[in-house]
Parts: sequence; structure tokens; C-alpha cells
Amino acid sequence: MAATSLSHVFLRAGKYVNSVVFGKGNLLLTNSLISTAMGALGDAIQQHYDLATERKRSGNASQPNDLTKPIPKYDWVRTGHMSAAGFTTGLVSHFWYIWLDRRLGSVRKFSLVTKKVLLDQILFSPVNLAVYFSTVGILERSSIKRVAEEIKEKGMEQIYVVEWIVWPPAQYFNFLCLPLRYRILFDNIISLGFDIYSPYVKYKTELKSEVKAREHET
Repeated sequence: MAATSLSHVFLRAGKYVNSVVFGKGNLLLTNSLISTAMGALGDAIQQHYDLATERKRSGNASQPNDLTKPIPKYDWVRTGHMSAAGFTTGLVSHFWYIWLDRRLGSVRKFSLVTKKVLLDQILFSPVNLAVYFSTVGILERSSIKRVAEEIKEKGMEQIYVVEWIVWPPAQYFNFLCLPLRYRILFDNIISLGFDIYSPYVKYKTELKSEVKAREHET
């Protein structure tokens, strides 16, 4: 009897939390916070991996000069930038999903979901990548030219290509099985891999103009 009462209390508490966190009045805040947190988590994982790799390389250094190279430290500013990018992309995704349901309807038919998946991948994904790189570019005070180059080379030519493998099947499940209020949460669970991969592309991949400039100097 006591166990039944306790489970009933937890069930009611869970329903209440769900109604508050994912309720219409708080959904924008919830989606923004989730996206911000996942942006920070993805960058933290990427940075810790890089730091661990660098420490291992330094520990196995065979050249004397390698031992004098400073080991890079964790970049909290960069994580802040990735958090901001998570916030802005989460924000536009929130309104995008609302617009899709209002424009095309919320009936979970395969033909309708297919339209949503195609619109999401062909139309919105490039916009989302532009928001991502533009946010980071503004925070880093990059030039418009550099931001445009990053959107094209790092966003469209690298991240966007990989997205075609992951997002269409994931979005079929998202649009077919989940109500609107849980879609950003699902997106962020799936996109943790991209939250790790995107900082790698952003900070480890050189632009073509940078490669040419370096070759010209040598």
C-alpha cells in the first residue's frame, strides 16, 4: 500500500514537472537552455579529448624541443562561444518547428512528414549552420568575409554533408513519433555528436585562404 502511494506521488510529481518544463509557457526557455547546455557539453568533450591527446603526445615526446612546448589549457571563452551558438540555433529551431506545424499541419502522415523532413534538411539546415557560424563569428569579432568562408567551407562542405547521413532518418522519427514540445530535446540528444564534431571542424580545419597564405609565405 505504501509503495503504491509512493509511486502515485512520484507519478504526479513527474507529470507536474513535465507540464512546467515542457509546457507552452516555458517551452521557449526550456529549449533554449537545453540547446545552450548541449553546446557547452559538446565543446567540453572535444576540448578534453584534445587536451588528453596533447598530454599523451607530450608524455611520449622523443624530441627535446617537444618537452619545452607548453601544454594547451582549457579554453573557457571558446566554450562560452559554443554555448551561445547552441542558444541561437536552439532558438531558431524552436520557432522553425512551430512554423512547420502551423504551415503544414501536425497530422503524422508519412507523406506530410516526408515534406517536413525535406524542408528541414534542404531549407533549414543551411540556415541553422549560418546562424551557428555567424554567432561564433560575431563573438570572435571575425570579418564578414571570414564568416562567409566558414559557412561555405566548414559548414556546407563538411558539416552539412555529414548531416545528410544522420538527420533525415532521425527527423522521420522526430516528426512521426514525438509531439512538438519534445522535438528540440530529441534534436539535442541526437546532435550531441555534432556538438562535438562542429567545434572540431570550426577550430581544427583551415580555410582555403589560410592554406594559400601559408604556402605563399613559404
